[in-house]
Amino acid sequence: MARPALPLGTWGEVRTYPTSRGGHRATALYKDYDGVTRPVERHGRSPAQARNNLLTALRDRSQATGDSEITAETKVGVVAEKYFKELEQSDKATRTKQDYAGVWHRYLKKPLSNLAVRQMKVSVANRVLTKIRDDHGPAAAKQTRAVLTGICALMVRHDALDENPVREIESLSIRSKTPKAKRAINAGNVTEILALFHASEVAKRLDLVDVEDVLSGLGCRIGELLALDWETSVDFTEGTLWIHGTVIREKGVGLVVQPYTKSPAGMRLIRPPAWVMEILQCRYETVTSKWVFPSTTGTLRDPDNTRKAIRGIVAGTPFVGVTNPHAWRHYVSDVLHRAGVDAREIADYLGHDKVSTTQDHYLERGVVGKDAGLALSDRPLTNHVG
Repeated sequence: MARPALPLGTWGEVRTYPTSRGGHRATALYKDYDGVTRPVERHGRSPAQARNNLLTALRDRSQATGDSEITAETKVGVVAEKYFKELEQSDKATRTKQDYAGVWHRYLKKPLSNLAVRQMKVSVANRVLTKIRDDHGPAAAKQTRAVLTGICALMVRHDALDENPVREIESLSIRSKTPKAKRAINAGNVTEILALFHASEVAKRLDLVDVEDVLSGLGCRIGELLALDWETSVDFTEGTLWIHGTVIREKGVGLVVQPYTKSPAGMRLIRPPAWVMEILQCRYETVTSKWVFPSTTGTLRDPDNTRKAIRGIVAGTPFVGVTNPHAWRHYVSDVLHRAGVDAREIADYLGHDKVSTTQDHYLERGVVGKDAGLALSDRPLTNHVG
């Protein structure tokens, strides 16, 4: 019977021989990625050292000349390491890279790391994602699915799996078991929520009053708001804001302004309602920092600390859990929708990138937010407390 051919990137039996100079050599046949089998040889003072030197060379050769080091027997944890190395070199946002790594360590590493690639079945992925949904909520399950999809896609790319098991369950419901809650901030409670901050001495001391007011008119992401600076972001003459970055915490560095937003559509020039620009004008005359919304020491403000401070203000009130800064995006989109603002205009104003192909390719996207600003012209809390 003919000997079975070596798979690409693998080698045959290792043999060792003494040399005329007193040392030893180890040889093996290696199947290169061009399909040619070639002899590889390494030396050492002893048979064991020669063998180890050869095995190291064969391993390095496999990793350098191809990407079939991921096989059906490779551990999922090893694939994840390679996935995150590739992710680190990608153009994804720094915060996304950090979040994805956190998802792996929190939710996926323990149940999946020691499984072989061949064990990554649809049932396994479904069981893990369903448990995450039930234990941590649909948002955590959705983000985890994105990470697991990427890891499994790498397995498919290396021919270790025939198809991505996570793709098979993307149509399944990753939802909470309870009905969808009413908008956290809505027309019925927005005035009371803002009034709570205006009446709070702690909110005034922590400079959260203007933060909440402006978010109610912009609906931008909290990191985008805190990245605004007077020199490049605010144009009082034109009445526009240029949103072109977000504040993130970079590991080993600290707080920095990432010079791009969550998506290309997030890089936007908007015209907010006049009362928002009036608040900013007042701040411009009093704030000495280069940042529009700095920390109490004038430096970049931490989005996470800002969220924590906001939670502290509403603790013990009927509004616990409803003032996550991101809730203002839903509130603003609802206001614009009820006012009849075009979907393209809403997408531009909020920095959403999911719009129809026709709108993406045929509608001009210059300075945006004119109609949006008019729709938001009625300020939620008119009696502004300075």
